[in-house]
Amino acid sequence: MPRSVSQSRRATPRPAPADTPSSRLHPALRQPSRLPRHDAADVCQVRCINQSKVDLARAALPTPATLSGLTEFLRALGDLTRLQIICALGAEGVGELCVCDLATLVGVSDSAVSHSLRTLRQLGVVRYRKAGKIAYYAIDDAHVTALVRQGIKHLVTENRRN
Repeated sequence: MPRSVSQSRRATPRPAPADTPSSRLHPALRQPSRLPRHDAADVCQVRCINQSKVDLARAALPTPATLSGLTEFLRALGDLTRLQIICALGAEGVGELCVCDLATLVGVSDSAVSHSLRTLRQLGVVRYRKAGKIAYYAIDDAHVTALVRQGIKHLVTENRRN
């Protein structure tokens, strides 16, 4: 039997906005807020906490150290050059490419590619091997390629819906 709202949630009305000096100014003289304005539809109209779900979510959170590492990893994927490198190295049948190949493909200097590869190598995303004077790089973690492919699939699916 489902619990009633009073049994599972505490509800309190949201406090009214404070009367601040800027709120008393004429609208044309107020500075625009840096935060986006919210419509009533996208925020709770009353403050209610489902403590059991909050506790479950809190227990599922990774440690701060893990989240910090994930932040660095995702930040690395947020760079266009590094993402292009990952896509190129993860392409079916490619296996490995040298720095010169990647620079030509991505359209940046060898130095820029080398810098991006160093970051990816430090994160364990790519590995390299030297063959004489040539450095070849390959994906070292297939999870990364799968993550990028899932992201692309998500974007393509979203674009079809719109």
